[in-house]
Amino acid sequence: MKLIFYTLIIVCLAGCTTTGKNHPYADSYFAGVSNHGKTVDEAYLTAGDKAFIIGTQNGLFPDMGSHIRGEMGGIWTLPIKLADGFRLKLTDAETQKEDGLTKADTFINYPFGNRFVYPPTNGVLVDRMQFAPEGKKGVVVQYTFENTAETSRTLTLDFTLDTELIPVWFSKQNGIIDGKDTTEWDASANTFHAWDTDNNWHAVWGTDAPATNGNVEQASLVTTLQLKPGEKNRVTYVICGSTESPQEARTLLTDLITNKESLLAQKKDLYYALLKRSRIDIPDKHLEETYNWVKINTQWLVSDLDGIGRFLGAGAGEYPWLFGCDNSYALQGVTATGDFELAQSTLSLLKDVSEKVNGNGRIIHEMSSNGFVYNKGNTQETPHFILAVWKTFLWTGDMDFLRRQYPYILQGIQWLTEEMDKNRNLFPEGYGIMEVSGLNAELIDVAVYTQQALEVTAQMALLMDNRDLAEAYRAKAETLKEKINTCFWNEEESIYCDFYGSKEQAISVAQGALRQLSYRTDTVHLTEKIDFYNKLLEQIKQLPDSTEQGWFTNKNWVINTPMETGIAPREKAIRSLDKIRTEHSSEYGPYLSAVERNQAMTISTSVQAMSEASYGRTEEMLWYVNGIARTLHQTLPGSINEMLPTTLPGAIPSYMFLYGCPVQAWTIYGIATPIITHIFGVSPDAYHKQVVFEPHIPAGWDKLSLSDVRIGNNLFSIRITKEKDRTVYEITSKEDDWNYTLRLPDATDIPLTGKKNRVVF
Repeated sequence: MKLIFYTLIIVCLAGCTTTGKNHPYADSYFAGVSNHGKTVDEAYLTAGDKAFIIGTQNGLFPDMGSHIRGEMGGIWTLPIKLADGFRLKLTDAETQKEDGLTKADTFINYPFGNRFVYPPTNGVLVDRMQFAPEGKKGVVVQYTFENTAETSRTLTLDFTLDTELIPVWFSKQNGIIDGKDTTEWDASANTFHAWDTDNNWHAVWGTDAPATNGNVEQASLVTTLQLKPGEKNRVTYVICGSTESPQEARTLLTDLITNKESLLAQKKDLYYALLKRSRIDIPDKHLEETYNWVKINTQWLVSDLDGIGRFLGAGAGEYPWLFGCDNSYALQGVTATGDFELAQSTLSLLKDVSEKVNGNGRIIHEMSSNGFVYNKGNTQETPHFILAVWKTFLWTGDMDFLRRQYPYILQGIQWLTEEMDKNRNLFPEGYGIMEVSGLNAELIDVAVYTQQALEVTAQMALLMDNRDLAEAYRAKAETLKEKINTCFWNEEESIYCDFYGSKEQAISVAQGALRQLSYRTDTVHLTEKIDFYNKLLEQIKQLPDSTEQGWFTNKNWVINTPMETGIAPREKAIRSLDKIRTEHSSEYGPYLSAVERNQAMTISTSVQAMSEASYGRTEEMLWYVNGIARTLHQTLPGSINEMLPTTLPGAIPSYMFLYGCPVQAWTIYGIATPIITHIFGVSPDAYHKQVVFEPHIPAGWDKLSLSDVRIGNNLFSIRITKEKDRTVYEITSKEDDWNYTLRLPDATDIPLTGKKNRVVF
């Protein structure tokens, strides 16, 4: 054993008073990232918590998406859409030559907005900057014009909004019917007002440019701009919405036009603070960049809906609303990066909505932004939610939050272990994460997350002074763990099975897979896949009718969940992890189905990374994390597509989102969570004011740090420096009344207190 030297140094640490604006760490992100003209037909997002814009990076607004077919793009102030898009036409007063600014050459993405650079038009340079102010149901679009000619220019600007006041997805099924739109021009205010004749939906738009006229027939604002040689000028357009009254929208429009600069500054401050919190400095600068953009991406998906609440949406483009499954993964990264409020409000909303529509502990799968629940919940989502609540509590230490969740969690455990376990074998029935036709059985992910839910609810029960219940849950969790590792394990394949059940269920699953293959339009290895399931069906049919066992039918990525949660015995885990890496994965991580072998997603790779981390395999974990990181900027500059890789099958337009959202919430689980909880080894217990740091340093990483990581009411930082024959660990705590432990590579625990410590190993 190495000799260990450590020094306890108590110093007075004031809270960091350096503002984000003076912090160079954020500067490179605020400089933006360009598509260099390469992804002009891909989708982009202008994000705000009450309004957003979706279009393509050439500045246009084609029909987009599938939930409301062709209508998922445009300008939204959920739960309504305001417009399909907008466009600007320039007319030279002298020559009467028109330019419709049809396509931008370059798109630049910023944390706080986007910029479009257009090709020169008749000696005038034009770019467009847009952002969605936080807390406002409106967007700001600013055009900058520069006259590069030697003579003065007079331009007529014609800004047209293509209004389309419609409700969000899953409205018609609930009696919310779109009516006809009507538009009027208010000459006294130089603004347009459009409204739905059957609903209280309103859009108002205007500009800060003087001498404006309104072309009612085309719903366009017309104004004149004069530019001297070399002069630059900027014109701002604002589009606002309301589901209350036109007066509300008009008041907001005035606010946004008047305060656009301060609103943009506030938006920048939000992202400065986000980048400063839980910031990392690591040798792998591309991974560091990815980590920061993923934090930014997550903020882009925050939605704050009147009468509903604040939550993290699943994905921009197609799934901006509330999901149970997605958040149970994503919020683990959200808490690790310090946004406790978002994690708690999202989980609280999931509980409240589930309690309203289910009332029995079951957690919903999906709620549209109109408040209507489409799917009352797949079985896996209830235990997964319970696990997410517990992990949020570990980071926050908020006992009031836990107490509010606890009664419904107890109902959830009862629902899982009684109503959903008809044969009382501890394996709840029902669909899990993989929405595969026929896969309605006792699934591996449902069983694993139920085992975890029992474990953590036992710990909750202890905090609530219910020791008998805690013991009962703990015993049941241990029994279920043993059964998973026995019944689901396939010794011949060295891997866990997709589900446990009867011969009849196995036949149903195989037939369901064949049905789904029959709908496929791509033909890559399709015959081979069909042959696999036909042969599997024949093999199953040869078995006795009484056969009940684990079935290895789909080879779905969720067979990794026993390793993700660490309940697999190490010998089985390593065999399984090695097999998945060599036989079930592309260069980006595990296939969604190792039978079909044609798609991977950030979530499947994320779970695989966390699975490797559970068994201390840092290099293997990092390989998967980098599989995600390599796709940064490929579809949307500054973001990672939901699907890995982002190449589209056939000629499907990317903006139809049939191959994944360009911004996806659960990506943070595969980037931030392994970096913070494994590489830096942060294991919090905020309620007891305790933390364990157990770093796992990748090969070649000689200097790394994590700063201002939020745990409870405290901020911690850890800096690690590897020298020739020793490693130096420096840990600081803002508060001095916490106990924390450094666990060294030889498993030695060094107890620490105070505000600053230095350990040499």
